[in-house]
Amino acid sequence: MNLNTTIDTETNSLRDGASGLPQADACHAGLAERWLHDHLQAIALGVTAAGFVVRIVAANRSYFNPDEALHYLLINEPSLVLAYKASLTNAHPPLVYLLLYFFHWMARSELILRLPLVFAGTAFCWFIFKWIHALFGGTASLIAVFVAAFSPALVALSAEVREYALLLFCMAAALYFLERAFEEKSVRTMWRFSLFLYLAILSHYSAAFFALALGVYVLARMADSECTRKVVSAWAMGQMGAMAIYIFLYVTHISKIRNNLAVWATSFGVTFFQFNQESIFHFTGQNTWNIFQYMFPQRYVAAAMLICSIAGVAFLFFQDVLPTSRKQGSPHIGIQLLVPFAAVWAAAIAGIYPYVGSRHTIVLAPFTIAAASFLFAAICRHKLWAGVLVAALLMAVSNLYGTTSEPGITKANQRRELMTGAMNYVRQSIPQGDLILADLESSIPLAYYYCEPEQASFLNWTRENFNQFHCHGHVIVTLHFWHLTAEGLAVPFEKTVRSYGLKPGDRIWVFQAGWGSGLFAQLPQPLAQFRCVTPRTFGKNITIVPLMVGPDLSPAPTAKCPN
Repeated sequence: MNLNTTIDTETNSLRDGASGLPQADACHAGLAERWLHDHLQAIALGVTAAGFVVRIVAANRSYFNPDEALHYLLINEPSLVLAYKASLTNAHPPLVYLLLYFFHWMARSELILRLPLVFAGTAFCWFIFKWIHALFGGTASLIAVFVAAFSPALVALSAEVREYALLLFCMAAALYFLERAFEEKSVRTMWRFSLFLYLAILSHYSAAFFALALGVYVLARMADSECTRKVVSAWAMGQMGAMAIYIFLYVTHISKIRNNLAVWATSFGVTFFQFNQESIFHFTGQNTWNIFQYMFPQRYVAAAMLICSIAGVAFLFFQDVLPTSRKQGSPHIGIQLLVPFAAVWAAAIAGIYPYVGSRHTIVLAPFTIAAASFLFAAICRHKLWAGVLVAALLMAVSNLYGTTSEPGITKANQRRELMTGAMNYVRQSIPQGDLILADLESSIPLAYYYCEPEQASFLNWTRENFNQFHCHGHVIVTLHFWHLTAEGLAVPFEKTVRSYGLKPGDRIWVFQAGWGSGLFAQLPQPLAQFRCVTPRTFGKNITIVPLMVGPDLSPAPTAKCPN
């Protein structure tokens, strides 16, 4: 679709749509519409800048969750080569670790380490605007940039030390340059597309669904339209480069952590289709709804985005047989927007990748935003002022009335002051020499916040049942499993007591910080003698529980409970 034709048609329709108004109102509406049209890019830049501010605020108000702290501990090495080797122990490609390595020399604060992802999340907003402007014109692109800038899920992911904001930025840039390459028949722009495709692949393994969708889209478009031989050759060579990157990643990384990936996949069992246990229609409907409610955490906004996304894709496919006087977009775009969902869904059916409402399917966000923005623009009759109003209303409701996008922990319980208070308590109230027992989930933020950078030797921990590291005179014993529950406390507690030669009456402090519920909330249920335990809590996700070694070396409260 020619971009200038789209804009001219859109402007004419807006002028015609105003003719039903009283003359004075139509004049004012026409002037406002013309002003918005003339300043479209400046408005989009302003929205993107506002999105940057929102992300900076979000990045500066919370402490690291265990995943974020782990990213830092992996790159906390004296050389880039060692940091790269350390990153190979985790389930993500290396690009984000290389970025973090250079930023961590500036400082190790939450804001500095999150800054590259804040930049990436902000750039994603701008490239989404540019891509959708090329596809559907100004109104749809303005709606899209509002959604991208203020979606609670996208803001949260841009304010975390994780790979997803980087993935989304590279995807949006690739989509934009691909569209430009076809429009301009430019070999150079096609190579820019390939570059950002490579960066997306190196950001997160879910980019495989993105690469597949674009491959299908490009083949369909090439089959139905004229492309120069040089452009086709540039695309084909770029695809060979992408395949070479995947081979490299498989040989150097995936093949070495396949067992760990199998363990990781077990936590997503409910998001894979269970044959003979549920209807495939129920599975598809429920999990599709969950994906939209994760991206837009207010049920009415999620419902509106879901309905408009489905209707938008359907319109693109079937507009040739619909009684409409103007063709908007092409069926090829419908393929581009639908195939990513189909690919992730098929992977869940095959038990390969989760089809779940979480960050793991955020790869679908650009296509969701594009489809919904296209239909919202059509509903608004391509009036810019109406598009701005709709997008602002949707995002205001989503932010004011939506729930948290991080499962297991609310924004209020992830405030930095809570972790600061917990670390002060550890320093001031736990005597030096006392053991601190932590599950793996909790030991990662403890190593980051309590230990000095050179003390947090996470990568040297062995794969035994538990191991230890030392910080500020305390021995921190780390359990080999992710989350400690009340039912699972006795066995590791007694093993720790025997290993360190502790005696009845000695104290062990259990530290928990992460997504799960605190041990203190669970202890009185199976073990009535713990009803009078006196832990210190810092919000609902950080708990420090003092326990004593009992006469039989089992865990006991530090004080007797009254009868």
